[in-house]
Amino acid sequence: MNFFLERVKNYFTRESLPHSALQLASSYLGGIHVSAKEKKIKAHFILPLEQGVIEPSFSQKNIKDPSLLERRIKEGLERLHLSEQRIACLIPESSLKVFVFSFGSLPPSRKEREQLIRFRVKKQLPLLPADARFSFDLIHSSNSLRVLAAVARSSVISEYEDFFAGLNLRVRIVGIPSLSLYNLMIKKKEGDFLLVNIEEDFFSLVVILESGVSLYRLKFFMAESQRSFSELQRVENVIKEVENTVNFVEDREKKRVQSFWVRLGLLKQGSELPSLLREKFPFPLTEIDVGQAAGLGDKESKILSPLIGQILR
Repeated sequence: MNFFLERVKNYFTRESLPHSALQLASSYLGGIHVSAKEKKIKAHFILPLEQGVIEPSFSQKNIKDPSLLERRIKEGLERLHLSEQRIACLIPESSLKVFVFSFGSLPPSRKEREQLIRFRVKKQLPLLPADARFSFDLIHSSNSLRVLAAVARSSVISEYEDFFAGLNLRVRIVGIPSLSLYNLMIKKKEGDFLLVNIEEDFFSLVVILESGVSLYRLKFFMAESQRSFSELQRVENVIKEVENTVNFVEDREKKRVQSFWVRLGLLKQGSELPSLLREKFPFPLTEIDVGQAAGLGDKESKILSPLIGQILR
């Protein structure tokens, strides 16, 4: 059961990184393979994924068409020319629930800590499923002790576990895109900043204060009752949540976000969202760009940047 969650728990402390990483999203698959010595990208792939093959969910089955997903993954793996079976994997963010809790102090024993954190999780998820499992990581700051907690259902995690085992792949690290981007940004020593990760169907916001994750939010662009959602509506949603998040940080933490970084993980060509976002975003905005350093083109850089943050640091 802890195949994935134990690796989430060790997200910031792991020592030995795989040389290959895969990302599964609802609309695409991505992968990179880096050289062991030079730590440079030797091969990569981005493949569109048919709608409905993966339907990310915390409570429902995620992989709807395992055979088609297997074919797509194998197609990508042929391009990577893997030298080992160990990989890192980024799964869809909505397959997990992620929380950041603040504490004045925590009990010394792990068992007592787990009980306290579970109590805080249940306050956020009153109808916590019986098969829910959680993991946590401690984030120290000068003013408080924070806990980054990840919650997942055993049934959902088993799907991914069984799928990769069937491909003879050993997933040594699991993560989600926005927290992998944190690894990229923390190197820039940007101070207190907000990271916005925008995908086709959702966007996430991560506030970094004193080099540690202070707040995490996941928002979906379209409710199930809506049949269409314009690019302008997407931008308005992002701007509204950014403003709400900035105000919340100022009220609760008494700190001001100093910079704003955005990753546009959009596979669809011809989207107006990037230009609309630049036009209407109320703060100075910088797009995350690792293309020059990684030897990738603009589109490849944006799609694959979470994977680069995962294993190239």
